Amino acid sequence: MNDPTNGRKRAAGAPATPSPLPPSAPAATTHSAPGEGPKPPTPPPVRRPVDEGDEPEELTDVQLRELRGILEQRRAELVASIDGRRGDERDAGREVGDEMDEANTEGASAMASKLLERDVHLLREIDRALAKMGESSYGACEGTGEPIGYSRLKLRPWARFSVEYQEELERAQRSRGV
Repeated sequence: MNDPTNGRKRAAGAPATPSPLPPSAPAATTHSAPGEGPKPPTPPPVRRPVDEGDEPEELTDVQLRELRGILEQRRAELVASIDGRRGDERDAGREVGDEMDEANTEGASAMASKLLERDVHLLREIDRALAKMGESSYGACEGTGEPIGYSRLKLRPWARFSVEYQEELERAQRSRGV
């Protein structure tokens, strides 16, 4: 007989000892590495049904102007960031120090290089989106030609693919093991 109170009685009006799991949570947990506590199970992904009225519509002129403003602002921020990082790289002189100083400098330089690379890639994506606006092809999925949708573009104005097509691409990459 498992008695969680170990024979002790609860005082009148005192709250019951809370259960570590919510009432709807399963009791099973996955095991983790030795020395770590158990990890809770991962919930299954939630899929929302696609309604026929849920299709993205063409962007309005107001939405296009708003998205252009967001892209231009983000582009200006990236250009300033890239210029600053390049300036920092030039200013970082190679002072002779011990091996730990050299390792720290190399680590910081590698991180700055990765961040610079990420910013340059994003700048290219933004420039591509701005060019597509000039060609009047902005907002169309490059894989299907269907509208991407304002809500996705508001969150990521340089998006090239619709959510559905992007998911297909990611599934294909996972199945290839990339």
